[in-house]
Amino acid sequence: MRKKETRKVVQIGSSFGIELPQSIIDSLKIKRGDEIEFDVRNNQIVLSRKRKWEDEVDAEMLDMLSETLKEHDQVFKNLKNR
Repeated sequence: MRKKETRKVVQIGSSFGIELPQSIIDSLKIKRGDEIEFDVRNNQIVLSRKRKWEDEVDAEMLDMLSETLKEHDQVFKNLKNR
């Protein structure tokens, strides 16, 4: 996606803001509440969606972890109550 678009800077409280074009929202899969990282390089602002830990962890690994926690639930409760 390499399409140049223009947006006006608007006042939001005591800050400035811009609206993101839908093409960028779609391309980066941005959802309400996502965190966006800003990086200034060579007099340009580079935006990227901050990666979540869920994006980094393999789904199979999460399933295995869930199984282990369920299987040893009583052991963890006993440790907590010591």
